[in-house]
Amino acid sequence: MKRMPRILLAALAAAMVTVSFAQAAVDPKTFDPRSLTTPPLGRIPAVTPERVQLANGAVVYLLEDHSLPTVRGIAYFPSSPTLVPAERVGLAGLTGQVMRNGGSATHTGDWLDDRLAAIGASLNTNVGGTQASTGFRCLTENTAEVVSLWAELTRKPAFPDDKIELAKVALRQSIASRNDEMMSMLMRVAGQAVYGKDSPWARQPEYATVEPIAASDCRALHAAVFAPERMVLAVYGDFKTADMKKLLTATWGDWAKSGSPKPVLPPKPTTVKPRLFYAPKEDVTQSGVIVAQPGSLANDPDYAALQVLEQGLGGGFSSRMFSYIRTARGLAYATGANAGSGFDTPGVMLAYSLTKSESTMVALQLVRDQLRGVTQAPFNAQEMATAKQATQNSYVFNFEDPSQSLFRAAYYESIGYPADFLQRYQKSLDAVSADDVLAAAKRKITPESQVAIIVGREKDFDAPLASAGLPVEKLDISIPPPPSKMGKVTVSAESKAKAAGWLAGAAQAAGGSAAWKAVKTVSMSADASISIQGQSLSIGMEQTQAFPDRQVTTQKLPFGEVKQGFDGKNGWMSAMGQLQDNPKAAEEAREEYATSMWNLFSNPSAVELVALEGTETVDSVQYRAAAVQGSSRQDHVLLFSADGKLAGEA
Repeated sequence: MKRMPRILLAALAAAMVTVSFAQAAVDPKTFDPRSLTTPPLGRIPAVTPERVQLANGAVVYLLEDHSLPTVRGIAYFPSSPTLVPAERVGLAGLTGQVMRNGGSATHTGDWLDDRLAAIGASLNTNVGGTQASTGFRCLTENTAEVVSLWAELTRKPAFPDDKIELAKVALRQSIASRNDEMMSMLMRVAGQAVYGKDSPWARQPEYATVEPIAASDCRALHAAVFAPERMVLAVYGDFKTADMKKLLTATWGDWAKSGSPKPVLPPKPTTVKPRLFYAPKEDVTQSGVIVAQPGSLANDPDYAALQVLEQGLGGGFSSRMFSYIRTARGLAYATGANAGSGFDTPGVMLAYSLTKSESTMVALQLVRDQLRGVTQAPFNAQEMATAKQATQNSYVFNFEDPSQSLFRAAYYESIGYPADFLQRYQKSLDAVSADDVLAAAKRKITPESQVAIIVGREKDFDAPLASAGLPVEKLDISIPPPPSKMGKVTVSAESKAKAAGWLAGAAQAAGGSAAWKAVKTVSMSADASISIQGQSLSIGMEQTQAFPDRQVTTQKLPFGEVKQGFDGKNGWMSAMGQLQDNPKAAEEAREEYATSMWNLFSNPSAVELVALEGTETVDSVQYRAAAVQGSSRQDHVLLFSADGKLAGEA
């Protein structure tokens, strides 16, 4: 039999492929995507861990899974904001950070970093307002070592001073930037409006509360929170249960009970007095608007219905608030809602909108209307289906891995919830109807007793604050400066005269005050080159000042020029073709002049100084020091060299 020519075989193959494609084609006239059916949503897996209790009261959950050669664990401990004194706010987060970074009494934090990196493991620690936790992750072969380090770090943290100081730096940075982002600032102010600014639930770290935190404070908080009789621990992964019991007994079992009382959570208000809280913020062109009230607990019978309500009201692109306030009216950069359902303590129920300054008051009214609307009419069929499906999906996909269900079950026991709360919740969610959501909204949302919060620039608002029909109360969101490090300066005629003489002498050494006073304008420029990944970039700066406070500064950057200035009345900034107001420009220009040598030398007798006792040492050189009185800068000190010249500032 003769073989077919290769070219003929190729042609036949191509024809067969063409035919198969033709057979696989779908007739668009008969295909309707609406006929597709969606399989039923999966169930949250109900894990069945082994639960044991150690002699010291610690509860342990164990669940084996040998699909991967890894082991994970977490330990929960109840806490309370009342454990942190008002003059030490910031202590909780700092303690949780330094527990890990500072290491234990046996192993330093730096040693732990190196060792854990070498074996591909991790340890973590956290102390929050209502809950603290520690945890680990490692390869199976390192389980015994890492569990031992985990117990050691949890039980006997070292809290070294250098790591505490490093943590304070990060805290100070967060304080300095806390008014930079509108959404986080708005949520913080909402908590203060609902709970009261001095409530343990609304306090915030300040420079003055962070500065005095010491190792003794960290140890005291650790002792009050971390106790074996209140610990709920869960371990998941590639281990044998019998072996893990022995390991945990060896590493945790000899931890003696603390004998201290369980932390008690302070009460939260259940109602609020209707008011409009206004927090002035002059450096923005948009406003943040929130309407809020006390929320509820997750073990409330309305919890499932409230989660659907949250999704349908303000949980996504198809929600009522997004569809109406943002899409239909075009009055929001962002908008949404939160049902305020907390697990161990009620949250804050709220609805919010970010809008341009000129639509602030109308946006506030729209948010109030939307909250009232969900108490008056049920979601329609489409709204209900979309909101319910989104709520169901968010839970199912959050608990695909059995470890997630295990760790959540341990958390539930630590706060007094049933271990199968997830499964109970999913069952309740399946049964929620539009009528249930409406009934929950009527029970939980109280339009007649809510607070409204606005953060923004009042002069640009579309209507007066009083148009909201609520009593107006101002909130101060300014950041108090750090406490002085100079202590109390002894002001006397002698100390003032001594410092005045130093400055007059320095002015004379620099050419005399008359010469400096004759200078009316000055221009300065500077150029620099920086190298990034082998690329050289040129940058420059030019500044022209007309004393005392008018100035223009131009920064020449690779992507264009950035200019900012002050003309004696108005401040402005120009960048990327955009011109905008800069309300801080006047303050910055005047402060820059007040602290400059142009001002100090042109009229030294007008500068009020107080000589400080002793000398200041900078880079091993001693200087005479004088504090500037009335300066907008804190701890503003001038340094004078031994030859009488102004050497700098501190």
